[in-house]
Amino acid sequence: MSKSKSVRTLLVIGTVLLHLTSPALAGQAAEPGQMMQQAARQQAESEHNRYEVAGITDPVAFEAFFDKLQEAVKAGNKAQVARMVQYPLRINKDGGSRYVQNEQQFLAEYDEIVTPKVKEALLAQNVRETFVNAQGVMVGNGELWLGQSGGKYVWFAVNL
Repeated sequence: MSKSKSVRTLLVIGTVLLHLTSPALAGQAAEPGQMMQQAARQQAESEHNRYEVAGITDPVAFEAFFDKLQEAVKAGNKAQVARMVQYPLRINKDGGSRYVQNEQQFLAEYDEIVTPKVKEALLAQNVRETFVNAQGVMVGNGELWLGQSGGKYVWFAVNL
């Protein structure tokens, strides 16, 4: 074995030992299995946040929000749906836009906003098959747009 290969091998072994013993030096148990699991979990989380481009930081929490929105719409729980909306809610229709300013207005116009087409698009959508870009998470063919704002997940636009 050449001298340079020996040096590289020693560096690799030293790096592995450092990673295995550094938790023990910090007063923690050095469990290689736990370290591998933690590294795998962190890698999986970073690789599987398909919503990251939309600014969504916690994919599990976002998917829970999505499920709750589907359940609320399916159950006709208008008040719960209204609490999941970001105001003003942008409504795009016939080439123009208008805004619903608050929960009261949303509740008064619920049936004009959550149309059969919007409801069908949401209820038929698998959250993991949504289109995601920097604007947000698109439901159906763009009937609804969801995202993260102010640390919470919201419905921020509807296309009628």
